[in-house]
Amino acid sequence: MASPKRDNARAARILVDAALFGDRKACETHKITDRTLRNYRAALEADTELSALYAQLSSLVTTQTWAGELNSTLTTLIRKLGGMTQELPGSTAENIGAVTGAIKVLSEIAITREVLGHEGVSDAGDGQPDQSNPEAGGADPTA
Repeated sequence: MASPKRDNARAARILVDAALFGDRKACETHKITDRTLRNYRAALEADTELSALYAQLSSLVTTQTWAGELNSTLTTLIRKLGGMTQELPGSTAENIGAVTGAIKVLSEIAITREVLGHEGVSDAGDGQPDQSNPEAGGADPTA
């Protein structure tokens, strides 16, 4: 009896999920056995269609995941850094150094975002306005 033809698009998705989340999670999510997952991996070497789909999907998912995490993480860190800077008491040399360091970090983040094509992004898409941008609906830090 001939085995059914493999759905390469589904197999590629499962392989990407296994790479991102682990074999166990991928098998549970897609309701397949560990043996099936191993067969998909083995087929990557011989099946050019599956290999191409896997490479394309893997690249797409990795890029999307990275970009989403970058935005969210940068927004969280910027807000945390702003809050920490506002809590510094007085103008001691140590505090001035801390604020200067914070400015340097934020400048580097701004340059990175510009290089990556994220200039003008007002928030991470998390539904929360930037804390330091009253025009975008954020809290006015001077109020």
